[in-house]
Amino acid sequence: MAFTKTVFIFLTIQSINKGFGERTKDQMYDNIDGSSGCYRRLNATHQIGCSSKRGGSTGVIHVCETLDDLNHILYNGTAPPYIPVMPARLFTMKIVQKLINSKKVSGLVLHLSNDTIKSLDHFSHEYQCPNPLSSIADTCSSKGSIWNPYGTGLLYADIPFPIFYLENEDEVMKIKKCFEKFNNFSYNTQVDRSLCSLELKAFMYATTNTQTCRRRSNIASNMNPMKFCDPLGDSNIWASLHPLVEGSKSNETKPIRDTSYIVVAARMDTTSMFDRTSGANSPVTGIVTLLTVAKYLKQILGVNETREGKRNILFMLFNGETYDYIGSQRMLYDMLRGDFPIRGVSEANDILPIIHPENISLYIELSQMGNTNNDLFVHYLVDNEEINEFYNKLQTNSRVVKFQNVSTSLPPASLHTFLKNISTFPGLIISDHKSSYTNHFYNSIFDNSTNIQYQYYNASDDDSQQIPNDSLQYFIANVSEIIGNSIFEEITKKKYDGNGTVDVTLVDELLHCYLEDPNCKVHQALRKGGKFSNGPLNLYVGVDHVINYATTVTALTLGWFTGDIVGDGNVNCTNHPRNYAFKFYNMSKSIQQLNTTKCYKITMNTTEAISPAFLIPDYDWSSGEFSSWTESTWAEMNVRMFLKPSAAHEKMTIAIGCISMIFSFVIVYFVKSRSLILFTPLSATESPTNC
Repeated sequence: MAFTKTVFIFLTIQSINKGFGERTKDQMYDNIDGSSGCYRRLNATHQIGCSSKRGGSTGVIHVCETLDDLNHILYNGTAPPYIPVMPARLFTMKIVQKLINSKKVSGLVLHLSNDTIKSLDHFSHEYQCPNPLSSIADTCSSKGSIWNPYGTGLLYADIPFPIFYLENEDEVMKIKKCFEKFNNFSYNTQVDRSLCSLELKAFMYATTNTQTCRRRSNIASNMNPMKFCDPLGDSNIWASLHPLVEGSKSNETKPIRDTSYIVVAARMDTTSMFDRTSGANSPVTGIVTLLTVAKYLKQILGVNETREGKRNILFMLFNGETYDYIGSQRMLYDMLRGDFPIRGVSEANDILPIIHPENISLYIELSQMGNTNNDLFVHYLVDNEEINEFYNKLQTNSRVVKFQNVSTSLPPASLHTFLKNISTFPGLIISDHKSSYTNHFYNSIFDNSTNIQYQYYNASDDDSQQIPNDSLQYFIANVSEIIGNSIFEEITKKKYDGNGTVDVTLVDELLHCYLEDPNCKVHQALRKGGKFSNGPLNLYVGVDHVINYATTVTALTLGWFTGDIVGDGNVNCTNHPRNYAFKFYNMSKSIQQLNTTKCYKITMNTTEAISPAFLIPDYDWSSGEFSSWTESTWAEMNVRMFLKPSAAHEKMTIAIGCISMIFSFVIVYFVKSRSLILFTPLSATESPTNC
């Protein structure tokens, strides 16, 4: 009896385990891990990107190492549709157009090979003139500057099949081995045998354009409550070097209104064709330079000096600039409406001063800084006294870096947004390029640490000499010190003669945080807990309702660098009396003293970086006034490998299935029609009572 119970329990457990197991139809697939897919985005006029069929696109694998391999299946393939697996160096507009026209291709898989790393001189699928509809006219043309000369524009093409990028070499080898075993022989007879194939799932629900997608998403239906697309957007970050209010107590302050501002700005985002970004040169070098300038100015410029000069410094990081300057458009929109830095209050409020564009006396934008040949270029359109004086200060404060004046020239940057609306806006851009990008991998997956020749040294203050003087770290440190000293002179009207210097080990660590390991010392110092996955921080702007952790840690880092220590760290630090002017955080004293916690009072916050087009009732989508980019929703995005049977095998399978079904119908009919003979009914043993 005990043995019977044991067997029964065992069988029950096994049946439960099987019930939660993989479905039979899924056991024929082998998942390909580490794939990054191309997805669809939309604006007011059209759609861009890629999409698979609703159930996924399937095709026979063909590994293409050369263009001849690809042409073979396009002109001589006998078992379409195919999914070519090819190195990224073959991914050009001409080849993609050929694949679209062939009608023999149902998808595409790209991978990075060793020869690609060595031979790839450029890889940028952005336009040659980025943000052409939102930039000032004639700032990019064949007569003047073509900023991104290697741009193919593929990022903005509408591709009718899915594309995935594989970086994991083991997964690429798995696909190649399957191809060699089943596909790579006797090409004329491929149609007669089983072939190794791929299934690419990346179906996009949105279509046509943003206006159409928004209308479909807003249709009230209990049967189909699906949202088909979401606006691109995240948060802009701002912080002031010194408080925007005055008062000895945090809960008894009043706004400082008789102040003008120097704005130091940079973009926060990048993009690529795939669900993966790095952005080493653009925007990481600009972000790191801005953070370093903020840290250095906090060290050398006191609050009394800014009060005497009636000038403060605002640091701003704009999000969504890749897609028609989403962040800066929203920032200017809020400023013009009196909604910055706080919304919904009057000019005479007692919380914070309302800042308008006319309160900005100088705007300094930090662009790409990855070219370490000690040359930087100062771009501007408005030739006024403020800009000329600051340019002269950059030159006189520089001992190593050479600054060149490039007037009447303006590369794509957030400054375009301000100048399009205010032609006299006093702004300039500092970059490593004069008339075209030195970054040949702009807005691509290959704009990584290798592109800017970055090497992490993990140095401390005592052994900072191990960082070479000709390294990117020292270049950014020198540039940050020059800009910081020039701003100091701009505010105080005297040269800086103190002993303050930029910590090159901090620059080394900041680059490491963005490009290699988000669990770095700087992010540990923020004391926010949690652990990031290894690899570069994702700097794609994303959609408005999804938290972007890169934005969060960057905002806290900027707050840490510009904050004031008000005491030792403790559980009551964040409970200090506070208003919109201040925030309080427990953070480490430095990256060398991670275990020493202090309580910081900071003037930092975020504002929405969502295009005004999605806020204005009955907005005219054809006007082109504001960015209109959205991102399609999707259910799943993955790659699976399987063995596709031959046509004869498929026909035989369906024939056997049909015969089996017909045979089962005959048996069921026969059994039912002769049930009285086959199944003799039992007669009652006793007659019923009360018959």
